[in-house]
This record gives sequence, structure tokens and C-alpha cells, in this order.
Amino acid sequence: MKKILLTLLFIFLALPASALMLQGNAEFNAEMAREEVFNNIDYALGPNAFRDYWQDPNYVANYAAASNGKNKLHNRYIALFSDGTYGIRYDNDPFHNYYYDGQGLLFKVDVLNKPFNVYPHKSVAYNKYGAFKNATFVVSKTEQYLYDSNKKLMGHWIGNACYDEKGNVLMLRKNID
Repeated sequence: MKKILLTLLFIFLALPASALMLQGNAEFNAEMAREEVFNNIDYALGPNAFRDYWQDPNYVANYAAASNGKNKLHNRYIALFSDGTYGIRYDNDPFHNYYYDGQGLLFKVDVLNKPFNVYPHKSVAYNKYGAFKNATFVVSKTEQYLYDSNKKLMGHWIGNACYDEKGNVLMLRKNID
């Protein structure tokens, strides 16, 4: 009887530890992220897939808000990048990010395999005609690995800075919350 009680006690004490290990976050390096992001992606979409977004319908309001450090408007989030481009994510569309140049013209769209706030996820970027541009493995809200069409690491976002393989800052952003 004593053996049975000790066995049950051991099992009972081991269960919470097992559950805790299953919930832990996985860590990724650049190679693991590359393998994951290029696994089973579409390299082209239809040429008119993003036609409704070719020009930012709220260009003046979006660019003014981003330039003034405001990253949230009533139905969308905005990120401003150090090269003068900006990104928009609409509240009702957690699977797409739209990127515009300084004149409000679309140059790429991210298509996410999970909602933007579920990590990790992959984000495949297409130009405005639906041709593959690059891919990003989003580890967390503060870390992403960006790869070009040849699967070469283009940059590693940590927080609001993107670094090359040598640790040089490539770009900065005022982050989307």
C-alpha cells in the first residue's frame, strides 16, 4: 500500500512539471527560422489579389499620424520605417499587412499564416501584383527573421531595429502595437 501511495504521489507531482515543459517557448536561430518559413509557401498569387490596396485610401491621415508618432487610428495600426515607407494593419484583417511608399503607393503585402499576434508565425510578402518578394519568420512581437527569394537572410529584427548578419543596423521602425 505504501508503494502504491508513493507511486501515485510521484505521478501527481510529475504532472505539473510535464505540463509546464509543454507550454514553454521554442527558441529559433536563423537556420531553423529559414527552414520553417520556406516550408509549404505559395510563391505567387493572382495579379489582382491586392488591387483594392494599390493606393492607400487614407494616405494623408495615415502618413500624418505615423509622422507624428501616432501608431493607432480608429480601425488600423500604422508603423513608420526609417526609409520613409509605412505599414498598415487593419483591425478586421489580422492576416495581412500592407506596405506603402512615401506617396501612398502599395509596394508589398504580407500574408500571414496565423493572426499577427499568435507566435511563432510566418509572413510571406508579395509585390502589388502577387509575385513573391520575401518571407519573414516572426518568432515573437519583438523578433523576426527576414529572407529574400533566394532564402538568404536579409535582416534580423530585434525590437524596432533590423540588423544584418554583421550586426549593422539596416532600418528602424516606429512599431505597430
